[in-house]
Amino acid sequence: MNRGLVTGIILFCLIAHSGLAQRYPKKKILRDIKELPGFENAFIGFTLYDPIKDKVIAEQYADQYMTPASVTKLFTFNIASKTLPETLVALEYVVKGDSLIFWSNGYPLTLHPDQPDSTVIEFLAESNKKLFYWSRPMEDERFGPGWGWDDYLGYYGAEKSLFPIYGNSVRVIIDSKNRTFSTTPAHSGLRFTESDSLGTRARVLRDEFWNEFEIQYKELEESDTITIDTLVRPFRYSNALFLDLLGEASGKKISQIDTFERPDEFQVLNGVQSDSLSKWMLQPSDNLFAEQMLLMSSGVFNDTLSTKFAIELSHVSVKSEADEGDKFIWRDGSGLSRYNMFKPNEIRDLLKLFNSDKMTELLPQGQTSGTLEDWYSPGVYAKTGTLSNHHSLAGYIRTDKGKTLIFVIMANHYTASTSTIRESFGIILEKIIKGY
Repeated sequence: MNRGLVTGIILFCLIAHSGLAQRYPKKKILRDIKELPGFENAFIGFTLYDPIKDKVIAEQYADQYMTPASVTKLFTFNIASKTLPETLVALEYVVKGDSLIFWSNGYPLTLHPDQPDSTVIEFLAESNKKLFYWSRPMEDERFGPGWGWDDYLGYYGAEKSLFPIYGNSVRVIIDSKNRTFSTTPAHSGLRFTESDSLGTRARVLRDEFWNEFEIQYKELEESDTITIDTLVRPFRYSNALFLDLLGEASGKKISQIDTFERPDEFQVLNGVQSDSLSKWMLQPSDNLFAEQMLLMSSGVFNDTLSTKFAIELSHVSVKSEADEGDKFIWRDGSGLSRYNMFKPNEIRDLLKLFNSDKMTELLPQGQTSGTLEDWYSPGVYAKTGTLSNHHSLAGYIRTDKGKTLIFVIMANHYTASTSTIRESFGIILEKIIKGY
């Protein structure tokens, strides 16, 4: 065959292959960011990065501060993974004569309704000592700064505390057909009354500052096939309520002591693996788990549990080169705070530090798990974040050609529905999967 012809064929193949590799080039990405539904009235931050080539493929407003919502949990995971042991500590204690004095490090899983752990309960139940609880110092209030005042009623708004129990929430099973209900836990300090009125759906209301709940049954239609609802509502946490619940669950009398100093030497009761809690935090985006992970991280270095202290630790662990010397605008562990602000390139630089293979096991996966179970393609592994008029997605994307890319896309101040924003995110992600 003619050498020139062969050379021409090779060049044609190379050009064609290059064209296929760029089926979704930077120009088209940025055009979609401007034109896709829901984006027209929104502020869109975006970055797409190839870690193998160490190259930013495309970006828009990547150096601008934006509201991340639950994407904040990636930063919480980062500091927790650097500070917490592989096996989490469920509580700390000392034995003095016939007494066992114990205190918390913020461990959130004791009798949690979704991920119940009975380690603490069994330990106390089996002890033959007199049990005393020391309320360790904690700097935080029940809510984080910048949380919505009405979050107290949402299942996602459980209060932070020294020693969570039952996820600091009560699970209510409502049978609207028979007009009955049951609760876990069932405790006299959690008072329930039944409303005379019927609603279009079953509801559980609560006084903001007291554990007084009201059950509203659903008015059933003949076509209704579901007559039982399970609702989770936070309770108002107090040491007194905690000790009552802990004592009832363990079958032991537990007294509180106030005059005590945490000794230099003490024993620990081990709980679950740290990665397990991280996965439960990241996939269903559990806010209480995130808040408590920061408190636990602070307790490794400090007698007082403090979210602010844990966040200060992070300022020296992750910063982009462009922003060296700046501090993150970061106020809580869960992302409920509207005071949080991160730049897309700060989130990207954080994702660069992680092992992508490990993170794809921990993060929600498209069409498979967590908050992405009903969205996107299986090649998307990412943390979602949603507050009203704000939605973000950040993580890793595995393309049809076997590449693993890092992406961050953040929509702030949109007026369309969040489902419209998600659908437009999905269009961009699917084009990336097929184009790279």
